[in-house]
Amino acid sequence: MEKEEISSDVKSFIDIMDLDELVKLSDYIYKRIKFLGENMVFERIQGFEILDKVSFVDNAGNILKGTVVRLNKRTVTVKSDEGRVWLISPFLLNRLM
Repeated sequence: MEKEEISSDVKSFIDIMDLDELVKLSDYIYKRIKFLGENMVFERIQGFEILDKVSFVDNAGNILKGTVVRLNKRTVTVKSDEGRVWLISPFLLNRLM
């Protein structure tokens, strides 16, 4: 089965479900997506350590450099070389050598 398509078996199964079953399925899918997303963030955060030198792009498009000072549940706290503290998604950080 290709990832872009839902199999006809799954579509057929969904088509025979009543409203209560669909609501339960929707809740299950939401929780599964949330779980997978949290795992992706956790794995990415584990790639950083306190005192790592990193770079990132701010909202104005400027490339900033800084130091990892804390690893949070969903973000990484970075103190920029200019002294400002940022909470950054780990997906937006690049480790510097």
